[in-house]
Amino acid sequence: QSIREGDKEINIPLYTNHLLSNENGKFPCQLNEWEQRVLSIETNKDGFLGWYRNPQQPGPSSLGIAYFEDEYKILRPDFIFFGENNDGIYADIIDPHSTHLSDALPKLQGFVIYAQKFADHYRRIEAIAEIDQQLRTIDLKDPSVQVAILSAESAKSVFSSDLAKDYL
Repeated sequence: QSIREGDKEINIPLYTNHLLSNENGKFPCQLNEWEQRVLSIETNKDGFLGWYRNPQQPGPSSLGIAYFEDEYKILRPDFIFFGENNDGIYADIIDPHSTHLSDALPKLQGFVIYAQKFADHYRRIEAIAEIDQQLRTIDLKDPSVQVAILSAESAKSVFSSDLAKDYL
Protein backbone atom coordinates (compact mmCIF):
# COMPACT_ATOMS: atom_id res chain seq x y z
CA GLN A 1 0.00 0.00 0.00
CA SER A 2 1.36 3.44 -0.85
CA ILE A 3 0.34 7.07 -0.95
CA ARG A 4 1.67 9.97 -2.99
CA GLU A 5 2.85 13.13 -1.25
CA GLY A 6 3.86 15.63 -3.91
CA ASP A 7 6.25 13.78 -6.21
CA LYS A 8 7.18 11.15 -3.61
CA GLU A 9 5.50 7.80 -3.19
CA ILE A 10 5.46 6.54 0.39
CA ASN A 11 4.84 2.92 1.31
CA ILE A 12 2.40 2.38 4.17
CA PRO A 13 2.67 -0.86 6.15
CA LEU A 14 -0.32 -3.17 6.29
CA TYR A 15 -1.48 -4.63 9.61
CA THR A 16 -3.90 -7.40 10.48
CA ASN A 17 -6.73 -7.63 13.03
CA HIS A 18 -7.72 -3.95 12.81
CA LEU A 19 -11.47 -3.38 13.14
CA LEU A 20 -11.52 -1.61 9.76
CA SER A 21 -9.44 -4.16 7.83
CA ASN A 22 -10.20 -4.62 4.14
CA GLU A 23 -11.57 -7.77 2.52
CA ASN A 24 -8.05 -9.25 2.68
CA GLY A 25 -7.82 -8.65 6.42
CA LYS A 26 -5.31 -5.78 6.03
CA PHE A 27 -5.30 -2.21 7.32
CA PRO A 28 -2.87 0.47 6.09
CA CYS A 29 -1.44 2.50 8.95
CA GLN A 30 1.68 4.53 9.71
CA LEU A 31 2.85 3.88 13.27
CA ASN A 32 5.89 5.27 15.04
CA GLU A 33 8.35 3.00 16.88
CA TRP A 34 6.54 3.17 20.24
CA GLU A 35 3.18 2.48 18.62
CA GLN A 36 4.62 -0.51 16.76
CA ARG A 37 6.02 -1.90 20.01
CA VAL A 38 2.71 -1.40 21.81
CA LEU A 39 0.81 -3.05 18.95
CA SER A 40 3.15 -6.03 19.01
CA ILE A 41 2.86 -6.47 22.78
CA GLU A 42 -0.91 -6.10 22.91
CA THR A 43 -1.69 -8.34 19.93
CA ASN A 44 0.30 -11.16 21.53
CA LYS A 45 -1.66 -11.11 24.80
CA ASP A 46 -4.04 -13.94 25.67
CA GLY A 47 -7.59 -13.27 24.55
CA PHE A 48 -6.68 -10.63 21.94
CA LEU A 49 -9.35 -10.21 19.25
CA GLY A 50 -8.66 -6.96 17.43
CA TRP A 51 -7.56 -3.34 17.64
CA TYR A 52 -8.57 0.15 16.61
CA ARG A 53 -6.23 3.04 15.78
CA ASN A 54 -8.11 6.01 17.18
CA PRO A 55 -8.09 8.77 14.52
CA GLN A 56 -6.42 12.01 15.55
CA GLN A 57 -8.97 14.06 13.65
CA PRO A 58 -12.28 15.03 15.25
CA GLY A 59 -15.27 13.05 14.10
CA PRO A 60 -17.79 10.42 15.11
CA SER A 61 -15.22 7.60 14.79
CA SER A 62 -12.69 9.23 17.13
CA LEU A 63 -12.60 8.98 20.93
CA GLY A 64 -11.74 12.41 22.34
CA ILE A 65 -10.98 13.14 25.99
CA ALA A 66 -11.06 16.71 27.29
CA TYR A 67 -8.15 18.19 29.21
CA PHE A 68 -7.35 21.70 30.35
CA GLU A 69 -4.18 23.62 29.49
CA ASP A 70 -5.01 27.35 29.51
CA GLU A 71 -8.16 26.32 27.64
CA TYR A 72 -10.00 23.07 27.01
CA LYS A 73 -8.37 20.83 24.42
CA ILE A 74 -8.89 17.27 23.24
CA LEU A 75 -6.61 14.26 23.77
CA ARG A 76 -7.14 11.36 21.40
CA PRO A 77 -5.63 8.16 22.86
CA ASP A 78 -3.85 6.08 20.22
CA PHE A 79 -5.32 2.62 20.64
CA ILE A 80 -8.33 0.64 21.75
CA PHE A 81 -7.66 -3.09 21.97
CA PHE A 82 -10.40 -5.70 22.20
CA GLY A 83 -10.21 -9.14 23.67
CA GLU A 84 -12.23 -11.87 25.27
CA ASN A 85 -11.91 -13.54 28.66
CA ASN A 86 -14.24 -15.43 31.00
CA ASP A 87 -16.22 -12.22 31.59
CA GLY A 88 -16.85 -11.73 27.85
CA ILE A 89 -15.59 -9.11 25.40
CA TYR A 90 -13.52 -6.26 26.83
CA ALA A 91 -11.90 -3.05 25.61
CA ASP A 92 -8.57 -1.59 26.75
CA ILE A 93 -7.46 1.99 26.07
CA ILE A 94 -3.68 2.06 25.67
CA ASP A 95 -1.98 5.37 24.94
CA PRO A 96 1.74 5.74 24.24
CA HIS A 97 2.36 9.16 25.77
CA SER A 98 5.49 11.31 25.61
CA THR A 99 6.60 13.13 28.75
CA HIS A 100 8.73 15.90 27.26
CA LEU A 101 5.98 18.10 25.78
CA SER A 102 4.47 20.92 27.84
CA ASP A 103 1.00 19.40 27.61
CA ALA A 104 2.06 15.93 28.87
CA LEU A 105 0.84 16.44 32.45
CA PRO A 106 -2.43 18.24 31.56
CA LYS A 107 -3.24 15.42 29.12
CA LEU A 108 -2.60 12.80 31.83
CA GLN A 109 -4.78 14.74 34.25
CA GLY A 110 -7.62 14.90 31.72
CA PHE A 111 -7.15 11.18 31.09
CA VAL A 112 -7.49 10.55 34.85
CA ILE A 113 -10.75 12.51 35.03
CA TYR A 114 -12.06 10.44 32.09
CA ALA A 115 -10.94 7.21 33.79
CA GLN A 116 -12.67 8.20 37.03
CA LYS A 117 -15.93 8.64 35.16
CA PHE A 118 -15.79 5.79 32.64
CA ALA A 119 -13.52 3.14 34.22
CA ASP A 120 -16.27 0.54 34.32
CA HIS A 121 -16.51 0.60 30.50
CA TYR A 122 -12.93 -0.66 30.10
CA ARG A 123 -10.86 -3.51 31.45
CA ARG A 124 -7.67 -1.39 31.32
CA ILE A 125 -6.89 2.28 30.79
CA GLU A 126 -3.14 2.78 30.59
CA ALA A 127 -0.69 5.44 29.52
CA ILE A 128 2.78 4.40 28.39
CA ALA A 129 5.99 6.43 28.16
CA GLU A 130 9.64 5.69 27.59
CA ILE A 131 11.87 6.41 30.57
CA ASP A 132 15.59 5.62 30.29
CA GLN A 133 14.97 3.55 27.13
CA GLN A 134 12.35 1.38 28.86
CA LEU A 135 8.63 1.59 28.14
CA ARG A 136 6.77 2.18 31.41
CA THR A 137 3.02 1.91 31.99
CA ILE A 138 0.71 3.50 34.52
CA ASP A 139 -2.73 2.19 35.37
CA LEU A 140 -5.11 5.14 35.11
CA LYS A 141 -7.87 3.16 36.84
CA ASP A 142 -5.76 2.84 40.01
CA PRO A 143 -6.87 5.44 42.60
CA SER A 144 -3.32 5.90 43.94
CA VAL A 145 -2.07 6.62 40.41
CA GLN A 146 -4.94 9.06 39.90
CA VAL A 147 -4.06 10.98 43.09
CA ALA A 148 -0.38 11.08 42.09
CA ILE A 149 -1.15 12.41 38.60
CA LEU A 150 -3.59 15.05 39.82
CA SER A 151 -0.94 16.41 42.23
CA ALA A 152 2.19 15.75 40.13
CA GLU A 153 4.77 18.33 39.07
CA SER A 154 5.45 16.52 35.79
CA ALA A 155 4.34 13.51 33.77
CA LYS A 156 7.90 12.17 33.83
CA SER A 157 7.89 12.06 37.63
CA VAL A 158 4.86 9.73 37.59
CA PHE A 159 6.33 7.41 34.93
CA SER A 160 9.63 7.38 36.87
CA SER A 161 7.95 6.51 40.17
CA ASP A 162 7.11 3.18 41.77
CA LEU A 163 3.54 3.64 40.50
CA ALA A 164 4.76 2.79 36.99
CA LYS A 165 5.69 -0.68 35.85
CA ASP A 166 7.82 -1.88 32.97
CA TYR A 167 5.57 -2.44 29.95
CA LEU A 168 6.06 -5.92 28.61
